[in-house]
Amino acid sequence: MTSPPAEAATRSLDAGDIEFGDGLEILLSTVFQSAEPGQTIDVATSSRATALELPGWARSTGHSAEQDWKETNQDGQRFIVRVRRGDVTPVLAPDLPARGDPMPLRLGTQFHTSDLISAAPERIPDSADPSYGLVPLGSIPEAGGPDYAWRLNRHDDLWAEDLTDLTERATSSQWDATSDIPWSEALDLPEEVEQAVAQVMTFIASNEYVALYVPAKFLPRVNAAFVDILMWLASHINDEARHVEVFTKRALIGGQRGYALASTQMSLHSLLEEDDFSSASLLLNVLGEGTFIDLLGFVSRNAPDAATAACARLAHRDEQRHVHFGISHVRRTQKLDPDSTSQLIGAVEARAAKLATLTGLSPVLLESLTILASGSARTAELRRGAAAVNELTKLMEVNRIRRLRAAGFDLETSHYLSELHTPNLM
Repeated sequence: MTSPPAEAATRSLDAGDIEFGDGLEILLSTVFQSAEPGQTIDVATSSRATALELPGWARSTGHSAEQDWKETNQDGQRFIVRVRRGDVTPVLAPDLPARGDPMPLRLGTQFHTSDLISAAPERIPDSADPSYGLVPLGSIPEAGGPDYAWRLNRHDDLWAEDLTDLTERATSSQWDATSDIPWSEALDLPEEVEQAVAQVMTFIASNEYVALYVPAKFLPRVNAAFVDILMWLASHINDEARHVEVFTKRALIGGQRGYALASTQMSLHSLLEEDDFSSASLLLNVLGEGTFIDLLGFVSRNAPDAATAACARLAHRDEQRHVHFGISHVRRTQKLDPDSTSQLIGAVEARAAKLATLTGLSPVLLESLTILASGSARTAELRRGAAAVNELTKLMEVNRIRRLRAAGFDLETSHYLSELHTPNLM
């Protein structure tokens, strides 16, 4: 008869005076994710209120409090709650694989697209499942996302000789995701910080896919006589292709990987379904990319390394053009046809109805944004990171309303449309 495996030793976590709502959830999540199911962790806190709340937090997150908190005076007033890790995961997907080797750099600084393709954790398949979602290269898809029903599923139907070299030349005509990012600065981050950056970059890359697909969807429908529109859409597509490239590179360069979240897939799928050009401009350019300007500014300001900051800063510069176009187009559309206002509002309402089950940003993303802004998972820094994320959400709302007003909506309608905007941000 085989004996059961020995129980892992109890670990200790000193939470200091940090409380729930002040970054403690992030600290606990980070520690418990690294523990084995069934392992116990003694959580020490100087806050009696926190000690009383810990058993409730444990139950709500799939763990269990092994005993009531106890008090010790060895080092001042301390309260200890023993929590047993449950067999739970915040994501409906297999565990992320162990951190791999960093991606190769040429000349010590350059990260080429051809190297990304050849060194990625999975190779690009010859044939792909038509239901495959907007999953960045190398990421782990979460279960529960929608089927996409792609029409072009054979690699040979789309591929060309020297394809990656052609892509490299196209990106170098503007800022270059290979040489304009200080990639070597991204290689030495602590484990928990690199994981947070990889998850945020994966989230941004997923959203950049839809920012690429929406203008590409309309490009073949535009009359060739309107060369100015064709050139604009082509530049938009080129920008977004470069954004997918640069954020995928940053997600993978440190050897970590992130989740392509099902909530993100649901939100992006609903945006792809919009078939009216002006409504799509409102949803993508004004609301989606407008909100992403604030996110990219946040990442640029709080990035733990120069490479991440450069990715966000350069993409932010491109997105400003896209948002300016959306605001100008939607405002002009309403001026020329006042009846279009109700159609535009209806498009936002219809998308919100499809996403009624989404109630907020994924906890996985919130945790990663907090750690990214903190620069560590230590107690003192987490409070600052949590405050920065809270300020970001407030800024996003203020600026969404400002952009909607600039796009021609009255104040009441602008507040209404801002409240309806997807929690996924894009």
